Amino acid sequence: MTLAMNDVVPPPRYRRGVVLVVDDHDLITHALTHALRSEGLEVVVCAAPDAKAVLALARRHRPLLALVDLQFGGNAMEGLTLIQPLSDIGTPALVLTGVTDPAVLGSCLEAGAVGVASKAESFDQLLGSIDAALNEEPVNSVARREDLLRAARERREEDEERRAPFRLLSRRECEVLDHLSSGLTADAIAVRMYVSLATVRTQIQSILRKLQVNSQLAAVAIARECGWSLDRSDV
Repeated sequence: MTLAMNDVVPPPRYRRGVVLVVDDHDLITHALTHALRSEGLEVVVCAAPDAKAVLALARRHRPLLALVDLQFGGNAMEGLTLIQPLSDIGTPALVLTGVTDPAVLGSCLEAGAVGVASKAESFDQLLGSIDAALNEEPVNSVARREDLLRAARERREEDEERRAPFRLLSRRECEVLDHLSSGLTADAIAVRMYVSLATVRTQIQSILRKLQVNSQLAAVAIARECGWSLDRSDV
């Protein structure tokens, strides 16, 4: 068919390229794949949050955009660890998630995500967020970004305050607390650490005093609540 002089061919909405979908929810990945392919984009899906696999796909396909979920198979926040590595290799990441915690969403922006979008929104709204990201336009309003970033900063300050007492623990006390967190008794810890039971009991009392709690259960509970672990301790 020959076009008349006045006929205008609309330009493609996006430059040709790949969108990487990192999500294990079949329903949404199928819907996104269909919608994006109808716009002439190639879609590559990775249903596992394995960083090596995701980054290998990103390096191979050089996606225009990665759509990253935060939760995989009940593993909360797994997708958060992918945002910065993707950004570092030149793949912008848009977070599509059911997570509503403003501090977590703010952490995504801090890690380098170009925006966050809720899976609770209508599918058209999700596509609108993707459209904005693909066209390098703001996904979230300035006010929304500031609110989320502030929530992330405040959560981090709260967490730092809660973790502060753990920095008072000696290395040996950290090891004892780690064993208590694993469910070992004082007797078992003494055997494991090749020290006397009296030494372990003294260390436990020191732990309780420094953490300002009255029982081993309470010490273990606050360690878990604030995400303390021997590997992450500063001692």
